[in-house]
Amino acid sequence: MNAKHKVVVAVAALAAGALALFAVFFRDQSGSISEGEPSGASETVEAVAPADSARGSARRAPSASERAGESPARDAAAVADTEEGEGEEEPKSEEELREEAEAREVDAFDALTDKWMEPVEGGVTMKDVDNFSAQFRKVPKDRREECLHRALNLVPDENVMLLAGILMDKSQDRELVELVYNDVLNRDEDVKKPILQQIFKDKSHPCWADTAWILDVTDELPGQKPR
Repeated sequence: MNAKHKVVVAVAALAAGALALFAVFFRDQSGSISEGEPSGASETVEAVAPADSARGSARRAPSASERAGESPARDAAAVADTEEGEGEEEPKSEEELREEAEAREVDAFDALTDKWMEPVEGGVTMKDVDNFSAQFRKVPKDRREECLHRALNLVPDENVMLLAGILMDKSQDRELVELVYNDVLNRDEDVKKPILQQIFKDKSHPCWADTAWILDVTDELPGQKPR
């Protein structure tokens, strides 16, 4: 082997040795880096995670499922409160109670009038007259005229004595008494004559003067001699 050839072999050997050393060095460096990074990253994550977890738990808002679970309860309570409020009626005022009581008395008298719209077997008794007059007195004063007009239109001649009970009640307003009086005057003769004779016996009756004049004109005054 000549000198030149020896130099080439030596250089090649040196180059091979250099490559081997470089490969070993690179392998060691890669291992330390790949093995060291997870350890450092884990420590960093472990150090940061507790702090983040604490802040998250302190500021954590309710989840959607939690809100969904609470909402029906709140809605049910709200509905229950609303239904309870709607079910409770406000107490009626004294005015409302009075009006209801007066309406009941009007209805009661109208019902009694309806009962006497037709003739009854045996006719009207004095008890019937008293009951009719008593119920009429219970009617509120501002409703009596309308109730009386209805009775005058519905009660037939056969039951006219019911109206005579109101006519002879001097506690009634004069206007009401005169309404009945004028109605009686338009009834049949055999109906009105007994009533006029009864009025004539009471000089304090508001219709006594008119009654006396009618009986005088018709020659029906008690004890009057025929002309």
